[in-house]
Amino acid sequence: MRPIDPSHYYRNFLHPRYWATWLLLFVLYLISFLPHKTKQALGTWLGMRLYKLGGSRYKVARGNIRACFPNLSPDEQEEMIRKSFISNAVGYMESTVAWWRDFTPFLKTLQVHGKEHLDEAKARGKGVLLIGAHFSIIDFAGPLANHVTTFNYMYRPQNNKLLNAFIERSRRRYSGIGFTKRELKEMMEFIKEGNVVWYAPDQDSGVGPKRGIFAPLFGVPAATLTTPAWIARETGATVLQLSQFREENGVYSVHYTPIYEGYPSDDEVENCSRLNKGLEDAIMIHPEQYLWLHRRFKTRPEGEPSLYD
Repeated sequence: MRPIDPSHYYRNFLHPRYWATWLLLFVLYLISFLPHKTKQALGTWLGMRLYKLGGSRYKVARGNIRACFPNLSPDEQEEMIRKSFISNAVGYMESTVAWWRDFTPFLKTLQVHGKEHLDEAKARGKGVLLIGAHFSIIDFAGPLANHVTTFNYMYRPQNNKLLNAFIERSRRRYSGIGFTKRELKEMMEFIKEGNVVWYAPDQDSGVGPKRGIFAPLFGVPAATLTTPAWIARETGATVLQLSQFREENGVYSVHYTPIYEGYPSDDEVENCSRLNKGLEDAIMIHPEQYLWLHRRFKTRPEGEPSLYD
């Protein structure tokens, strides 16, 4: 288990402004003791309450799903919105297992698809960049991925410093090294040494010379990071995709795609389009389990209206 980062010491967070977060963590700690099916039922109830409340997250999910699934009827789109709220709320309840409880029983029934692709990528000895995405099982995905190969990852720190410290301390239970976006150089050197790093570049960080470009996602122009191609080019890493899902009856699955041969090319639009096509394929395994509550299409081409009004 790696040492605790001094910035994550709990004594740094005794100020009253953190008391509400401490209370939230205490409630989640108590929830972690509930039977797994009870936690999932609680998440279903919470997801339904949030769905019925509407608000900004409802508008975001509605805008995303209407844009990406125009062939669905309005009722079918609404049902996917509802299921998305439920699935993501269930994911927060499940994460309490990864943070505090014994997750080994779930590893016994874990379904692993495409491990031969990961084995081939590791055998090439150039390091592996696992392209991930934000699906609803959230932190519960870490122990599952770590069961297959050491789970090293890149992450964006939480805005709440106490919550960030807690999550990163909890991840020490089942992961190797975590890198922030400010530690790209260190992460790339780590990959060059032959290691595996999971990186989820599926959120909207805008477009521009140092950010990304527009590439289609379900036919919708999406601000897509060019960073994965740059990392692969600079490190020589072998690239493939990892996705993770909740199946029925308490079973979970991880999916490794075939290696992205010939990636990256010299065409950044082609590179970004290829990643987005991989993301589409992963989403279609369980569409409701993607994080549709994120403003994936926040950045729009000039003159195009917002999807979230």
